[in-house]
Amino acid sequence: MHPSHRSDKAALESLLAHALTSAASAIVITDRDGKIVWINEAFTRLCGYGADELIGRTPAILKSGKQAGLFYAQLWKTILAGEVWQGEIVDQRKDGSLYTVDEIITPLVDRQGAVTHFIAIQHDVTMRKQESERDHQLACQDFLTSLPNRANFSSVHQQAVLQAQNSHSVLATLFLDLDNFKPVNDTLGHGVGDELLIAVADRLRSAVRHTDLVARIGGDEFAILLTELPSVDVARQLAQKLVDTIARSFILQGQKIHVSASIGIAVYPKDGKEPEALLKHADKAMYHAKCEGGNNYQFYTPDMESACPERTSPRAAAVKR
Repeated sequence: MHPSHRSDKAALESLLAHALTSAASAIVITDRDGKIVWINEAFTRLCGYGADELIGRTPAILKSGKQAGLFYAQLWKTILAGEVWQGEIVDQRKDGSLYTVDEIITPLVDRQGAVTHFIAIQHDVTMRKQESERDHQLACQDFLTSLPNRANFSSVHQQAVLQAQNSHSVLATLFLDLDNFKPVNDTLGHGVGDELLIAVADRLRSAVRHTDLVARIGGDEFAILLTELPSVDVARQLAQKLVDTIARSFILQGQKIHVSASIGIAVYPKDGKEPEALLKHADKAMYHAKCEGGNNYQFYTPDMESACPERTSPRAAAVKR
């Protein structure tokens, strides 16, 4: 080889080594058995381990437990076959914190086509994942009470009805509206009204079973989903518990505030086989409870359709408030 060619090759190899070492993406090279033989500076910054702590070890040191054994089995099957693998992995830093990477693992083969090493390039997507999760949470969560919102409730409600159909079980949909909430807003201000709604949400959360779902679906209206009921009596008992819970006085900004709740109950499958029908019938029963003076619960019955005809749909009611 001509001396100038050897010099050019050496310069190129030096440039490539410098490029890999200085690359912004985390890069790790392992042998066929997965033992780390080389890492760049970005990799050490990302995981928190020094090169001396990683060389000779396997990437298993970074396992977070977020991926099952089957996940890694499929990964190894792919790369040992000489194929490129790409996907997201949640790893654990030296300090115990978790991070998410978008990773590409490329097998390196010799002249006979046998896999000898693997090179993995990682892009840190932790912030992107966290922002995506926050956006999803905001889309599904009521901004004031942190309860699930109407859209979230509707989605869960749909799934719960399907599950009840498959398991031939009973579920109940409760529609709860606060009695005399408007006077609190009008006389004490919206700030106190908001505090009251937050306090009511906390009480509702504490009163239901851990398997139940409480959501704020608009204004001072809440929906509660009771699944896998052994009997309708459980819904009756819980509704009374909720009425009693809300009837206890609230202390807000040094003032004692009294409100009560009217609750309507629709039971699947007796009162409807679709989520919208159940919520509509629970709303109708709730308004009947208001007609009875409030501070009580009522189960839906078909004759309620002709009672209190001025009641609007729950969707329209939420818009009006």
